[in-house]
Amino acid sequence: MHIIRRPRRSMSSAKTAMIGGSFDPVHLGHLFLLHCAVSMSDYSSFILIPAKVSNFKQSSRPQASDQDRLEMLRLAVEDYRDLYPEDRDVDISVSTMELERGGVSFTSDTIRILKEKLGLDRIGMVIGDDHLEGLSRWHDFEYLRDNVEFLICRRSQEGTNWDLIPEGVCYRRLEPENVAPQSSSAVRSDLQKNQDFLSRRVREYVKAKDLYD
Repeated sequence: MHIIRRPRRSMSSAKTAMIGGSFDPVHLGHLFLLHCAVSMSDYSSFILIPAKVSNFKQSSRPQASDQDRLEMLRLAVEDYRDLYPEDRDVDISVSTMELERGGVSFTSDTIRILKEKLGLDRIGMVIGDDHLEGLSRWHDFEYLRDNVEFLICRRSQEGTNWDLIPEGVCYRRLEPENVAPQSSSAVRSDLQKNQDFLSRRVREYVKAKDLYD
């Protein structure tokens, strides 16, 4: 498992959470989720993990290459520090583990590897509340229920229906005053006329590489 990181402390002793996704492209909504998790939890280490093939998008493949998505994530971490300078000093890394594993990226497989690697009883996972309705249908849900603490961030102006959380799930509510910007697919469809949903370094990279034209 290759991890691009800025080391500060031993990850094996740190309370660790992952943020997964296609990151095609990584956008301000992802950075807002990270900000909420950093500012509203006591986790000290966060791993951003791009999927090779998302379990939720098996019929499609990312438009950007693996290398471009990794570079955009690296740049996004730099942008995060500029956007949220008052956030706690935490360890943020980008892992290639799902890209190297290949095939469909199942979260349960990734959690198993992280638990073994880090020696933790539970791994945190940052998600938006838009995932709640289908959470119980995730692949190997019973394993996730028993081994993950979900950090669930409100993404709707109307509020979160917390009754949708399946029984037995360990979770924390992240309820910011504002909500996270839109999804990667919506960002891609809007890129040619409006790149306001991308952070500065990512936006410059997308332009320089002519991605998503």
